[in-house]
Amino acid sequence: MDITNVKPKIDYPCEWSYQLIGRDADTIAKAAKTALGDKRFQLEKTRQSAKGSFISMRLELIVDCEEERLGFFNALKQEKSIIYIL
Repeated sequence: MDITNVKPKIDYPCEWSYQLIGRDADTIAKAAKTALGDKRFQLEKTRQSAKGSFISMRLELIVDCEEERLGFFNALKQEKSIIYIL
């Protein structure tokens, strides 16, 4: 059985997290608020690069369904201050 194409089973609603990488915590926080609208979330700094050029932040929230989870991912991806999303 080839497990590379097997979709994981996720029971919704569930707690979900995204790792956001950018250059400034304040602009990342503003971008998250813009992308998520009125959805409640928590955002915390997790790491900073050795030279201080990049910052990593964990965004945690409750997602109600796969469409919402993917929609938030795509909305965050559109924000220019967020360089990478994991």
